[in-house]
Amino acid sequence: MAKQDKKLVLMDESCIGCGICTTVCPTNLKKQKDINFDVDTEPRAIAVSNGNAFIDYDICVACGICTKNCPVSALIIEVLT
Repeated sequence: MAKQDKKLVLMDESCIGCGICTTVCPTNLKKQKDINFDVDTEPRAIAVSNGNAFIDYDICVACGICTKNCPVSALIIEVLT
């Protein structure tokens, strides 16, 4: 299934802002290895702000790793038709 066939969806009402999703995201991990990475300014596939996660759909590859690690099941992969 190609990236354009699926999308990561955040169930806002369930998110507790724990940040686990940001730490397990392979896209985030790859970006953070860049020597010039600045956690305060660099866009990430998924991040937490004001106690809630948000997704940058231009960066997220919808791999689903965060969905498997979310302790409250606030993230799901939606198959697009």
